[in-house]
Amino acid sequence: MEIIIIILVSFLYSTAAFIFWVSKGGFNKRFLYTDNIFLGITIGAFSILLYKLTGTGLALLLLIFSPVIGFCLFVMLFLYRFFRNPSRKITAGPDEFVSPADGRIIYIKELDKGQTPVSVKKHRLASIEEITKTSIPEQPCYLIGIAMTLFDVHMNRAPIGGEVILVKHTLGDYLGLNKPESTIVNERNTIVIKRDDGIMVAVVQIAARYVRRCIISVNAGEKVDQGAIIGRIRWGSQADLIIPRNCEIKVREGEQVYAGETIIAKLL
Repeated sequence: MEIIIIILVSFLYSTAAFIFWVSKGGFNKRFLYTDNIFLGITIGAFSILLYKLTGTGLALLLLIFSPVIGFCLFVMLFLYRFFRNPSRKITAGPDEFVSPADGRIIYIKELDKGQTPVSVKKHRLASIEEITKTSIPEQPCYLIGIAMTLFDVHMNRAPIGGEVILVKHTLGDYLGLNKPESTIVNERNTIVIKRDDGIMVAVVQIAARYVRRCIISVNAGEKVDQGAIIGRIRWGSQADLIIPRNCEIKVREGEQVYAGETIIAKLL
């Protein structure tokens, strides 16, 4: 009977942690049926082992040791999830754009010719004025936002193959922090890639508030293949993709996408 109680309580702790992060941290619900099950089983196994080997009282085990074990295992699971860099098979065709990041599509906005893109991150706005140095604003575009949670792979990949023509770092500038609707320019990196046929895309790495961990691993003038790693963002955040509007969007808001694998759009 004690073993059953330990297993049930272990799953209770694990499920409570994941429900919290699904509701507050934007985790994908699929983690409730994958990582949550693994974590619950592992917490239960360690708790049963501790109970059998040390003779710890059941109440002390369930109220103190099991939560501590669960917290430590959750942190270890997070570190594994966050820092992993799985290989990706790039299968996109020449007229297709792949996702630059793992995460969830939070918006797909249409931009008119000459309109400066504005990224939105939790009601904070960032005007991406640096792309006016390229010819991207000379045509209608799509601005696609991808929110990355702590459990997503944080490596960013090139949506197309081509030459990196712009690498721009913008320092964070926080204004009106007491008003969530205020315009706030977050730290960001902007990478523009141009194909030989003139097609251009921009990837914008947007840091989390107060977190400055946007890293670019390419330089202007370099050639990159489609799906190649171009940078990474630490501790969660957002990656935006700017592509020409003469294409068919293959994703929808709320959909989970994967860097280098998910087809975001296809040229018409």
